[in-house]
Amino acid sequence: MMEETVEGTSREEFQATIDGNIKQLEQLKKDFDLGEAEELHRDLVDHIDQAGPLGSFLKHPIIFFAHYDEVFNAHINKLYLQKKKDTTKALKEKNWKLWIWLHERPYRLDAFITVCKDMNSKDYWPLLKDTWVDAEFPGVNKEIWVQLFTRKYSDRRKIMTGKERRVFNNLPKNDINIYRGYYGDEHQDGISWTLSYDKASWFAKRFAGESNKPLVAEAVCDKEDILAYFDNRKEEEIIIDSEKVIIRRSQPV
Repeated sequence: MMEETVEGTSREEFQATIDGNIKQLEQLKKDFDLGEAEELHRDLVDHIDQAGPLGSFLKHPIIFFAHYDEVFNAHINKLYLQKKKDTTKALKEKNWKLWIWLHERPYRLDAFITVCKDMNSKDYWPLLKDTWVDAEFPGVNKEIWVQLFTRKYSDRRKIMTGKERRVFNNLPKNDINIYRGYYGDEHQDGISWTLSYDKASWFAKRFAGESNKPLVAEAVCDKEDILAYFDNRKEEEIIIDSEKVIIRRSQPV
């Protein structure tokens, strides 16, 4: 007599699959401290992207969670409430760096802007640098960055390390050669440049990918217009308002 099947699978195999799934769920509950099923915190409900490239994605300023599923609600709520408590404490104690870094990366510029008016110059310049270096696509907010870098605040030199200041001080007053790697005309106009053609070429190829033509813009600028020089990532980076840059030519690499 033929064994009963469920969609081509024997009932024993089907039951074994169910049992395996139950065990996996129990293990998840144990690993993630899922607790009992509960509703997602009301602060998070409107931050779920159902159509993300990686599936359902929870994207809140202080908590991200990929492959979101309501089975994780208790775990997510626990994480969120702890981070909310930590951000509240950091803000109360004026621990600006912790406050900013408790936010997820895409929201750290907003976090900096929220509290920068309350910072002294000792905190402002180093934290502006850290926030800039951490940003993934700073060109998206070019005008905002220029405003932050040109703020009339004392001790501007503290935005650079001693070694970076020495390099900056040794630059000529005029006609400094700078380069920018990019693809597409809309990306030529940026505030991040470099003294190194090779580094600009590397960036051009990195961001262009296989479907775009990598380009390097060659330009000159005056020292007085440079807002900062950074080299903590070995990029010889020049921060400058693009309005102050004279582009001589652009060519493919």
